[in-house]
Amino acid sequence: MNIKLRAPLINMKGKYKFYILLICCLMLTTGLLSQAKTIEPINLNIASIEIPSGIDDLTPTFRWSIRSEGKNIFQSSFAIRIASRSDLLSSPDVWESGSINSDRQEIKLPESVKLNSGSRYYWQVRIWDQQGQESRWSEITYFTTGLLEEDWTAEWMAPPVLTISAAADKEKNKNEERPTWWMRRIVKLDNVPDRVALAVVCLGYYELYVNGKRVGNEPLAPSVTKLDKRGLCVTHEIGELLQPGENIIALASSSGWYLPNRFKVYEGKTPLIRMQAYTRDGDKLQTIFGSDLDWFAREANRTIIGRWGWNNFGGEAVDGRLESSSWKEIGHSTEGWNPVNIVSTPPIVVSARTCPPNRIGATYKAEKVRLLSEDLYEIDFGRCLAGIVRLRFPNVSRDKKIVMRFFDLPADYVSKKDQSYKQISTYVTRGDGTDVFENKFNYAGFRYVTIEGLDEQPELENFEAMLVETALDPVGTFNCSNELFNQIHELNVHTIRCLNLGGYHVDCPQRERNGYGADGQTAMPAYPYLFDSESFLHKWLLDWLDVFEPETGRIPHTAPVQHRFESPAWGGIVGPLAWQQYIFYGDRRALELAFPAVGANLERLQSWVRDGVLLKELAAPKFHGDWVAPRRGMGSKNGPTWEMKELFNTAYLIYLWQTYADMGRVLGEAEEVAKAEATIASMQESFHGNFFNEESGYYLIPEQAYQAMPLWVGAVPKEKRKEIHARLIDLIENKSDGHLDTGLPGTTFLLDYLEESENHETIYTIMNKETYPSWGYMLAQGATTIWEQWNGYWSQIHSCFAGPASWFYTGLAGIKPDPEHPGFEEFILKPAFVEGLDFVDASYRSIRGTIGSSWRRDGESIKWTVTIPPNSTGIVYVPCSDPKAINVDGMLLSHETEAVRSVRGEVIQRFRLPSGTWELDWQK
Repeated sequence: MNIKLRAPLINMKGKYKFYILLICCLMLTTGLLSQAKTIEPINLNIASIEIPSGIDDLTPTFRWSIRSEGKNIFQSSFAIRIASRSDLLSSPDVWESGSINSDRQEIKLPESVKLNSGSRYYWQVRIWDQQGQESRWSEITYFTTGLLEEDWTAEWMAPPVLTISAAADKEKNKNEERPTWWMRRIVKLDNVPDRVALAVVCLGYYELYVNGKRVGNEPLAPSVTKLDKRGLCVTHEIGELLQPGENIIALASSSGWYLPNRFKVYEGKTPLIRMQAYTRDGDKLQTIFGSDLDWFAREANRTIIGRWGWNNFGGEAVDGRLESSSWKEIGHSTEGWNPVNIVSTPPIVVSARTCPPNRIGATYKAEKVRLLSEDLYEIDFGRCLAGIVRLRFPNVSRDKKIVMRFFDLPADYVSKKDQSYKQISTYVTRGDGTDVFENKFNYAGFRYVTIEGLDEQPELENFEAMLVETALDPVGTFNCSNELFNQIHELNVHTIRCLNLGGYHVDCPQRERNGYGADGQTAMPAYPYLFDSESFLHKWLLDWLDVFEPETGRIPHTAPVQHRFESPAWGGIVGPLAWQQYIFYGDRRALELAFPAVGANLERLQSWVRDGVLLKELAAPKFHGDWVAPRRGMGSKNGPTWEMKELFNTAYLIYLWQTYADMGRVLGEAEEVAKAEATIASMQESFHGNFFNEESGYYLIPEQAYQAMPLWVGAVPKEKRKEIHARLIDLIENKSDGHLDTGLPGTTFLLDYLEESENHETIYTIMNKETYPSWGYMLAQGATTIWEQWNGYWSQIHSCFAGPASWFYTGLAGIKPDPEHPGFEEFILKPAFVEGLDFVDASYRSIRGTIGSSWRRDGESIKWTVTIPPNSTGIVYVPCSDPKAINVDGMLLSHETEAVRSVRGEVIQRFRLPSGTWELDWQK
């Protein structure tokens, strides 16, 4: 049997040829490269969504993975078939591709194949391996298409705003409260079609009910967008809840983010809603009902507290005496209800939501209760989270007002800052033993809840906290012999789960809830290794493109909720975010969408440059550099100087041009690439003269970020690189005793440089610290999420340093994408076998399948097990000077490999491995 070969391997600089393949003769004679008995296409999906609902792309890209227990398995061809019903797949009525000779595990539907909007389609795949062995047809899956703009006949509606009294209005405004609404209408049906879909666009938050039953269980739906630019359409299947005769369709809704202080709202402080129920019979799309004047509404028994601005996100005020379930059921009186307002179409784009919804990701029982003062109790849920609570009050009298405040530190923590951040909710009791407070349209970042107004000490069993997150499934596993590293990994996982609610990455859930670009870049390296992030990150990229201003090139600090300020390393996320989607998921369209915005923004930033320096007086008013470094953070009165910010941002601008050039090469934009390369060369050449201090021997000052940044972007003259690198390592290992002195985003870029320069032992030292400042210090102080600052000042749930786990995968396990072969068609396996670790076990489920890298040290011997998914190739690096000392599956690696040198001059053997699980061992 032949081993399928890919293109000849060359080293990173293209100076060496790769002469051998691997292991062939001995392994072939012993039959170790045995053909799998079966191959199977699995994990059928569209853009990582297993069963997409209501998509508006009528030429979607279909994708699959391959399962096989054999080795050296490559796909040589595939076939796909699509039908309007599952029972028609054997003779598909939509499309049958026939056998397509390709090793690609995806195909974009040809434009010649016409899909109807508002329809359901079923599909299957079969594949052939390189020997012509045919798989069975995959399991059947399906997707639904949504409504296109021309399909909509329903109106946009808003709840009526009724002034009950001037005094009541004044009181609500004083307390920064705004109402939520109950909305309903009757739908009479002679019969119920086989399938009924309901498309909902809500600029705000909503819960949907049909005949009294909740449709789905998503909290805080839908995902957040720039609501004066884009609304998301969510498609629900409601046919099974309908009945012949009278039906009640009901909504509970709130304005959510759709507020005048956040967006250019179209209709007061109310949500805007458009919905349309439909079915399809062949070519005919039939509307069953929609949003119109048949809807009635009234204010509900809860209001939203807080302005929803910095440090003022409030909570919810609920009157339990007015609680009702009958409002969403048949037969409920509509006395006191009023017709909705019908408004003209707002000037926004409506697109299908293709990122995962929100979900309740975990539920935590209360662990401790303590009395703080008379009538004031504190509940401890054991760990920080972002989400909602369910608090039962079975033993309270009627008309009691219970006040709840939410904290990320104990309520009596000694601090100049209010750790509740004005997160407050209230509840007025019925007193019949059934009182329950539960959030619906607001959430909090917290660990502790204080409760005031109870008649007696509460019982722990009555209190639950629920983590709300975007439904991102885990794709990475990591475990090693260093328990601190395992704890940092788990800390990173949980922190990101607390920061992704609403389909975008926020800085913190309690004080700002803003999608800052620099914060996003700190977490971005960890996202694809920890979670199935493709559709989530793509949605956030669209958020950034929505806040981009084409006429000026401006990209602000945040997306999708727009910030008025801008800084290079904040709005600069767009290029790196698109590039990450390309190398991890092969998503070329991300580059195509982002490239014009990145180019325009670079022109804007470059206009602030004089003589090679991005100058403070030309830049935007808020001009952040390395934010919240130790001893330079908020509260220190010792923040970075303007000169430090200029160095940092000038180096970051070079990085953005480098990213732009990489994108342009992929897209074939030769003219833009040439312009970028010329700009990069010019800025690199002038950087040293502008910032190097000949007397001290450092760039500007002896702090880590200001040496790492020029090294990272190649701005240090060749003859100075070893010297500056040595000074940087000395700053870390000696001056700082192995600690960081970097902030956001300098920490991320420093670690990137250390990894690129193969200083894994230095990273190991940094990660292994349990004293200030370090992630280990946070854990030693009892942190359950990553802090905003290394010293714990302010937010305890934050994204400033939310990416340490990436090095566990890229460094210790050595699993890295290859930009020349995006989407893990071919990838790198190059672990750092650092002293101090006895073993590392890691896996990463790529879009091609699961990659494994597990190694163990036994004295001077290392055993390394690697798993390469079918239809993929691993480029393996073994730190061994003698290739004859390497065994693969118990047999000598007798063929020549390519000997390359590491950045530090060590000899490494490099060779390819095809798919399968391989056991490697050698003497170090």
